[in-house]
Amino acid sequence: MTKTREEWLNEAAQLMKPWLLDTEAGKEYEDPYISVGFPKGSRGRNVSNAIGQCWDKSSSHDKQRAHIFIIPTMTDEIDILAVLLHELVHACVGNECGHRGPFKSCATELGLEGKMTATVPGDTLKIRLELLRRELGEYPHSGLKVPKRGSVGSRLLKVACPGCGCILRMTQKWISEVGPPTCGCGTDMELSQ
Repeated sequence: MTKTREEWLNEAAQLMKPWLLDTEAGKEYEDPYISVGFPKGSRGRNVSNAIGQCWDKSSSHDKQRAHIFIIPTMTDEIDILAVLLHELVHACVGNECGHRGPFKSCATELGLEGKMTATVPGDTLKIRLELLRRELGEYPHSGLKVPKRGSVGSRLLKVACPGCGCILRMTQKWISEVGPPTCGCGTDMELSQ
């Protein structure tokens, strides 16, 4: 039977659940809702570089389970599992502590290292995640390529005075129909780059 990517992520979370329950913070763990989607503020949507996000159970209508999102641009299974584990730690300890205190204790106990806002798996955890990946099989997701949005910029064209350097912007329509204006210094302005 073919799994969906959400089924794969939820199965991974169930296999990681004993890891979380073995931690001091694990006593509060409830299975979260897990989806693939753009975290609020992630690239492709706004300006942040979030690749995973956990919304605290207090934000959920049922007040029982956290909501986790894994960005759809990711395809490396070990990276996805590491991000999922990071977000499961948030679901376990709650979001009120951010990446400090209970979060940091639980994350480091599980083998996540580095800056707590962007953890990476340590050597031992990498081995555990590789074994987990083999058990889960291939992640059924081809990845999403989000085109880079270029700056739209101004639709106005730059017009400059060669005499005094004064610059203004005009629409192509006005330049075509009327031509560049005369500068306040008396010099005819020219279309500029």
